[in-house]
Amino acid sequence: MKKRYLATNLFAVSLFLTACSTNDVAEAIESTTSVETKTEQIVDDLNAITEQEKNLQQTFEATLSKDESLSTFGDGTSSVFENVDARSASLSELKETTAAMKEEQILLDEKMSDDLPQEELDKLTTSIEHLTASLDDYVTHYETVLAEQATYFTDLSKKEATYETLTTGMETINEQDAKTKEWLLQLDQQLVEVQASHKTTMKSLDQLNEASN
Repeated sequence: MKKRYLATNLFAVSLFLTACSTNDVAEAIESTTSVETKTEQIVDDLNAITEQEKNLQQTFEATLSKDESLSTFGDGTSSVFENVDARSASLSELKETTAAMKEEQILLDEKMSDDLPQEELDKLTTSIEHLTASLDDYVTHYETVLAEQATYFTDLSKKEATYETLTTGMETINEQDAKTKEWLLQLDQQLVEVQASHKTTMKSLDQLNEASN
């Protein structure tokens, strides 16, 4: 009876370990799939900001041509402020997506099972960490960009504003735009790295999932 009891319990332990392994893989697949979704959302958020920014120059010139007194810059009714607000909203969405991506990184970091492809997971979480760190810096940079643009447009309506106010402000905007483009190039490269790591990780996880079924 003892031998039978031992054999029965060993079988139960084996089933338990198999179930744990299957759950680990399933949870890792869920988190990794979520990473792909959030990566796509980050791309959409960045593209939205970029597209809205492209319209700024046209909107600014339209205000200059229609509003000789520049009063709409002072009372906030110029369309340039709508543009600033739209980009601010997209930036807020980007911040939320970045925070959610960090949560997925934490979940993946916690998965230490020997049944999982640790090397691939480590590369994925590292690439996510680099991306989210750069996104935080980009957001900080762009928040400054939006604040300074709003101040610049408002200053144009003041009595003490001169032609130099106009040109100096434009120079600042162009300098910030160059810095923004540098950030976007870096983010583009890091997004590619995350996508590549994600593809490799999912391939390994899918193979493990098929093997366990």
